[in-house]
Amino acid sequence: MTETTDAKSVLRRRLIADRIAASAARPEAGERLVDHFAPNWRPRAGMVVAGYHPLPHEIDPGPLMASFAAAGAQLCLPVVQGRDRPLVFRCWRAGDTLEARAFGVKEPTDRAPETVPDLVLVPLVGVDRQGVRLGFGAGYYDRTLARLRKAGEVRVVGLAYPEQCVDRLPCEDHDQRLDALVTDEGWQAFA
Repeated sequence: MTETTDAKSVLRRRLIADRIAASAARPEAGERLVDHFAPNWRPRAGMVVAGYHPLPHEIDPGPLMASFAAAGAQLCLPVVQGRDRPLVFRCWRAGDTLEARAFGVKEPTDRAPETVPDLVLVPLVGVDRQGVRLGFGAGYYDRTLARLRKAGEVRVVGLAYPEQCVDRLPCEDHDQRLDALVTDEGWQAFA
């Protein structure tokens, strides 16, 4: 392990504990994301928005995704293709069948068509004031966002509790930064 990897592991443990406490204190926090999502960042009808099915204690993107679908956006969810590979995104609508797969994440079935998102909502363990995102350490979103950004324009918004925000996180060359962050208390766009 490198010094950066060790530092990330220590921060990850602390921030996961903070996220667990925040989710217990404010189980309705996901509903407040709708109020704080910047109007000029909201998807237009026909745009493709990637969300996620939350793991325990992750802030729930469901209300935000429902508001986007009501405005005419097409929703999709990530699907793990294998270790060290980028995620793919499959179309999804509320009520569609999901299957528990890698890491217990619920994903669309293989019958759902693949798509490419214009806006990606990402879960996170931590984030800093520069938009550096800390995940679980497997690199799925870093590989995926690098691929999407190389292919074209995509906006990336992290969803979190304020307790997951820190001044500075260790950052490596492969780490993909967020374009913006929404919490149950506010919005922040990164330069």
